[in-house]
Amino acid sequence: MDKIHIFWGTDDDFNYLTQDLSPVSFLIDIVDHISTKEVTIKGLEKKDSDNPLVVKNLIVHTDDYGGLAEWAILGFTNNVLRNLKVDIETLWLCNPPLQIYNDIRRNYDEAIISEKSTEYPALQFSSLKLMSEKFDDNVIGQPHVIKLALPTIYRLTNTNNRRPATLLFLGNSGIGKTETAKFISECIGGEMVRIQFSMQQTTSAHQYIFGSKHGEDSFARELIRRKSNVILLDEFDKVHPSFYNAFYQMFDEGKFVDANYEVDISKCIIICTSNYLSEDEAEKNLGSPIFSRFSKIIKFNEISLEDKLKIAELCYSNLVIKLKVTDEEFIKDDRIIKAFKNAIYQGKYPNMRMLKNDIEDAINCEILRKKGIAI
Repeated sequence: MDKIHIFWGTDDDFNYLTQDLSPVSFLIDIVDHISTKEVTIKGLEKKDSDNPLVVKNLIVHTDDYGGLAEWAILGFTNNVLRNLKVDIETLWLCNPPLQIYNDIRRNYDEAIISEKSTEYPALQFSSLKLMSEKFDDNVIGQPHVIKLALPTIYRLTNTNNRRPATLLFLGNSGIGKTETAKFISECIGGEMVRIQFSMQQTTSAHQYIFGSKHGEDSFARELIRRKSNVILLDEFDKVHPSFYNAFYQMFDEGKFVDANYEVDISKCIIICTSNYLSEDEAEKNLGSPIFSRFSKIIKFNEISLEDKLKIAELCYSNLVIKLKVTDEEFIKDDRIIKAFKNAIYQGKYPNMRMLKNDIEDAINCEILRKKGIAI
């Protein structure tokens, strides 16, 4: 082996790094070649084709490890890389599980190993300024939220700080918690990681959070492949309390460790949403050990009637702007928005997420009717 390149981060960055390599081979082809049984005939000479397969560049993507059998994982160096059937010159690994990473580190000279990572958008003062100035235009009815969040987020600009910014959002559904996380992510840049913890209610939740077999999806794999340093753990209150100890080190030291990975999230903004209505309720249900580890607890207010009307107007305008010119002609009057404002006055929309969906449906229904399709 001449060189080993280990990359940590997004699949897109790894693909960019390796896109110009030639010739290339992939892990599945190498394993298939190694697994092929040889049939020897006594008295016949060994053919040239029986010589080791020369591999100029072996590329291994994050998902490729899932296809490995246990024999290939256990002692990856001896069973695959140094197998007599192959002669590998350069190895390119993306997000190798710890078992493979440690095995390579034990068996190869450090001089031939190089490591690179995805460079996430750094937190700039301009991003903080943008959050402060544009928040009220994007998240209506919660002016206090960004004022409480900014000092905690600013702490990440300290290069000596290893602890991530951990925010717990409290409040009912549809009042701006998720929209706030999206806004913060947009100001910083990159695609926010959103993990729906309400989906972790099955028996597989333990394997997802703590890690299980190397080929299975897990929380750590989603973190290590993230495209930004903003992580949204939606409906954090839906996780069984017995799982919260998995996040202690993550919140304290900026490191998440499971059975297969060790992920650095020290410069991340971790936003956890919940439907708890008070800090006392949150601490009682989450438990003091995890509750006390949050950098800031922020309670979202119920949205006022005036702000609901603003949200309806903004939502309607944004949807109309995205319409084709030919479709926009069909909804030039204000009948739709007036109907929704009347519904808001009557108290029919406590949840703003439902309002946005219904306005979009109403616009589409009106266009279809004008085009002669009965709804």
